[in-house]
Amino acid sequence: MSSSPLTHPPVHRNNFDLLRLLAAAGVMALHIYDLTAAPQLAWLHWIDTRIALCTFFIISGYLVFQSFEQTPRLARYADKRLRRIVPAYAVVIVLSVLVGAAITRLAWGDYWHSSATWKYLLSNLVFLNFLQPGLPGVFDTHPFTAVNGALWTIKVELMFYMAVPVFVWLVRRLGHHAVLGLGYLLACLWWGGFTALAMSTGKGLYVELAKQMPGWLMFFLPGAWCYYERDRLRALGWPLGAVCVALLALTYVVELNYLYPLALAGCVFYVAFGVRWLGNFTRFGDLSYGIYILHFPIIQVLVHFGVFRASPWGGLALVVPLVLAAAWLSWHLVEAPMLGRRRTPALRPARA
Repeated sequence: MSSSPLTHPPVHRNNFDLLRLLAAAGVMALHIYDLTAAPQLAWLHWIDTRIALCTFFIISGYLVFQSFEQTPRLARYADKRLRRIVPAYAVVIVLSVLVGAAITRLAWGDYWHSSATWKYLLSNLVFLNFLQPGLPGVFDTHPFTAVNGALWTIKVELMFYMAVPVFVWLVRRLGHHAVLGLGYLLACLWWGGFTALAMSTGKGLYVELAKQMPGWLMFFLPGAWCYYERDRLRALGWPLGAVCVALLALTYVVELNYLYPLALAGCVFYVAFGVRWLGNFTRFGDLSYGIYILHFPIIQVLVHFGVFRASPWGGLALVVPLVLAAAWLSWHLVEAPMLGRRRTPALRPARA
């Protein structure tokens, strides 16, 4: 059977904040190269963004299960999760529409009277980004025409949030080994089945289905398992890190797709808790979410004005401080006020 919810939340320093910042930076690095197609920045493509994106979901699995187990009421849990994700996300969508109006190649009136503008606003506000990824006359000559191609994962994250109460209800009755293990198996079957169909038929629809929420449970649930097994895993010490790093390296040599999430989850847990605390990386604000949801349109705007065409290295030097400044503003003007936070203490419990 599963361990019961803790009466005393675990309080210790961890490196989750640093891991999330690195993951956000990794995703941004790939998008800089993809969106600019600048040969001088091709080295950014060597950054493993699969690790970056999957690390986000593993950390989310750990922290969101922890949040639910430590939140006495379902309504309070839902309120916390929505406040964390939705306000900043909605601001980014609205700002994208307003910036689009300033840079569209269409006439002002045509832009605002276009059904595509309002379809973008409405579909993206309800997290159905795939229905209208672009704005009329905006970035339509770029290699990628989407205004913000990073936002598709937010829908997946929200679906995780909705699934967690069901998982925890089952965990409390059947045990976390059985529930999370079966969930992981079903997620592997979902991802593997649709991937096989995509390869055999050549249909992109199956690729998109493989990438939906049930498939990403392959990473979310191992993070949750690490939460329930945190005391045992911490007791293993450095051998846990050594074994998981070796297994992760093996998955790059031999195609072991179903071992990869487990090995990566072990590595993430070890870096978070087994490596000495590397410092308070949220002293100026928790910027990882802002970096993630803001970097894509900022890069697109710089491409629009020819910054990377004029100087790829200059564009890189400009985009990083711009994204950091935008993420700082997002945290201090939107995210922190909505969460009721003004200052981040130096030592606090792990949080979602």
